[in-house]
Amino acid sequence: MAGHGCFISYLIILHCCSPALGSVSNAELSSFITGIWNDDPNAASYSDVTYNLQSHTSTSSSADHAHDRLFQYVNENHLFTKPTYSAFIDLLDNFDRNTAHSEHTISTETTEIDRFITEVMKTTVMTETYRFLHGEGYTSSTTDFRDILKSVWFTQYSRAGTSMGSNGFEHVFVGETTSTGVSGFHNWIQFYLEEKRGHINYLGYIYSKEPRKLGVHFTWFDKPKPLTTLLVGTSPEFDLAVLTTCFLVRKNTNCNFNMAGHDLTVKSYDVSYVHGNQVATAYFN
Repeated sequence: MAGHGCFISYLIILHCCSPALGSVSNAELSSFITGIWNDDPNAASYSDVTYNLQSHTSTSSSADHAHDRLFQYVNENHLFTKPTYSAFIDLLDNFDRNTAHSEHTISTETTEIDRFITEVMKTTVMTETYRFLHGEGYTSSTTDFRDILKSVWFTQYSRAGTSMGSNGFEHVFVGETTSTGVSGFHNWIQFYLEEKRGHINYLGYIYSKEPRKLGVHFTWFDKPKPLTTLLVGTSPEFDLAVLTTCFLVRKNTNCNFNMAGHDLTVKSYDVSYVHGNQVATAYFN
């Protein structure tokens, strides 16, 4: 009986001393995100990536206010040979952009997903992200954290009708098309590569704010995207870390934080009609 009482006392102490899910403050988020922003060795320098905003436009305009590409120069030899960039880029051609089309992940694509997660888990950014989320009670081990990343970003679900044609990674980092336009598409690397291939027509910028946060208007395969937000020069692991953290701690609401003196917000939503945690969308706003 005495041993049973000690066990109950231990559970009470554990409950009292363990962080409650959802208890992360904006100040704690700001400190963590500023830390990984400042300490990311894979982030692009200002000389690694240059862009030309050209003319301002609006979300309602269909006119082309930019006669040149958005991106003028990206140091591919320096950036895209880094393991996380290389693994990220290998994933980009694994998806059918049409949300009405069913998709089936083949073994080589599963291997590429696993390689990407392995590479990002090796980085300083994701190591610190794991420590932060583990300390706040959102993950129990590095193995559990890998499983979370794979589940929330790469679980297939239906976004249009009955077809299993979408997942969080595809929507956010690659982009998707519907019958009327473009949805998702919030990554600067994918934007640069698709613009280079001639698939994107950049129409002008909606806003430009520090730290290199752009709101841009474009078409992709001739379908319009009136506004998407790009945080230019971030590493794949940084975007994945911040968006995953905000999804876990501020899902379906604004994730507000200050990063190196700049007030930023991430919006993220889950797939309400699917069991478990899957990213419907997540983006810097």
